[in-house]
Amino acid sequence: MSPTTLIFLVLYFSGIVLTLKKPHWGVALYIFEWHNHPPYMWWGKDLPDLRWSLLVSVVTLISLIINHQKMKKLKDPSYNLIWWLVGMTLWMYFVSTFVAIVPKDSYKRAENFMKMTVQIFLMMYLIRDTKQMHQVLWTLILSVANFGRIAYQRGGNRYLGVIAPNATEENAISAHVAAVMPFFGLYFLTGKRWEKIVTFLSIPFLINLIILANSRASFLAVLVIGVLSFIWIKGRLRWYVLLGIVGGVLLVFMLANDQFWERQNTMKNYKEEGSAVSRLYLWNGAIEMWKDHPLGLGGEGFEELVIDYVPELAAKMQEDGAKTVHSTFFLILVEWGPIGLIMFFGFTIHTLMILGRVRKRSKFTPGYRYYVDAMAIQMGIIALFVAGLTHNRLYAEVYYWFGAFAVVLRNLQITEMAEEKEALEELRDVAGEEI
Repeated sequence: MSPTTLIFLVLYFSGIVLTLKKPHWGVALYIFEWHNHPPYMWWGKDLPDLRWSLLVSVVTLISLIINHQKMKKLKDPSYNLIWWLVGMTLWMYFVSTFVAIVPKDSYKRAENFMKMTVQIFLMMYLIRDTKQMHQVLWTLILSVANFGRIAYQRGGNRYLGVIAPNATEENAISAHVAAVMPFFGLYFLTGKRWEKIVTFLSIPFLINLIILANSRASFLAVLVIGVLSFIWIKGRLRWYVLLGIVGGVLLVFMLANDQFWERQNTMKNYKEEGSAVSRLYLWNGAIEMWKDHPLGLGGEGFEELVIDYVPELAAKMQEDGAKTVHSTFFLILVEWGPIGLIMFFGFTIHTLMILGRVRKRSKFTPGYRYYVDAMAIQMGIIALFVAGLTHNRLYAEVYYWFGAFAVVLRNLQITEMAEEKEALEELRDVAGEEI
């Protein structure tokens, strides 16, 4: 057994024990396992298939039942965001039942989305104080930092040495990393000393991962969140952000090779670049499919019909296999129709609105960095949105984790404000009695 395997097993089963004591650790353990899924890792090939993530979910539910009465009570909690995912799940099952081209594969998609919806609700529900939120977020941050380490040790051009569930190639992994990078940047600028050190040491490895992935979509996503961070952040912190951006740019120029710049430069002349042109053919084919199947084709439907609807690439696909649509939004349209788009955009807009309100209320809750976390999540969503323009990220779990985190921040902040109000009223009552 390799040392890496042993470390994973120690951390995993320690997480199981912690989860049985406090159910929020099940959220952290799920995120940890997602980033270290044994069947996808070189060190996990010899381990038995324990259904690692399913075991985490089962133990988390058991802990919730056992410890429900011990969990901190929240003031006026709201979980309305979950209804967008519930609606999407029900619609997936409807399409799979009545109009799907490949019902078996479509049902599998619906089933996986249903499981994810349950997991997202658990994330929303189980985190009950800012310390627990801090523990979960740092599990995510450290897990992504480890991706950067692996890419440095094992990666090469267009190969990162690591994959994860629903992220089995370099474009998906780099988009995931790009989405979490705002936490590294903002924690480096605003965190405690040890947080600054950890994020400062991690950022070069993550930039190196983005370069090795050589994903134009992920690189563009990083550029967009860099510009947005400078625009959104106000006051003195903005100039620290500018210094951070300059440092990031210098790192890119130091680490990037000729292959990276050659591929990125193709964005200027996309009409002359093969993969960009093929995307246009695929998107046109997706529109034609939707016209013929307005309710959606169901899961995997695009791949089933793409050769018939994209004749420009038919010969190549007959040799290499069917292509995907290479766009989150065209994928939703062609698989789940306009109703699917409504559900997806409803979830996204609702999440951004929750986070916007958290940021506005943050001046009344200085005890925790609600503003920083809310902004990092907003920028992460936008990063995935940008990457999703040319890649399929509908089933990227981190997108929905961010929604769960938004709900947690809202509920914790409302609870903190209510508790402060109650404490103030008690002081007034006591003062009145003394008078």
